[in-house]
Amino acid sequence: MLKWNDNCYIGKTVTDTENIRRRLEEGKIVPEIYLLTLSDNPRNLMEILPAVSLVQRSLADLCPEIIGIAAGKEEAFQLTEDIVREVYEETGGVQIREYLKNR
Repeated sequence: MLKWNDNCYIGKTVTDTENIRRRLEEGKIVPEIYLLTLSDNPRNLMEILPAVSLVQRSLADLCPEIIGIAAGKEEAFQLTEDIVREVYEETGGVQIREYLKNR
């Protein structure tokens, strides 16, 4: 079972997020979708994963909390930038995990 943030960020061109989430939960391929996750590595803030990688159940089981959905790699980069900018403007830092907990 994938872990989703309650206030998941959605890219501007993503449509039908419920269908995307359902398909990912079922282990189906969702092409051109990228997921932003909180990183398990303390040296990184976030990770960008192609959704197709979650077809492998072992990878899906290891997937950190999903905080964003983007349509395409460029949109994933833009959404990452938007999240970091929002957190910085609101807190003066980049502690994304703490910001999302308290949001």
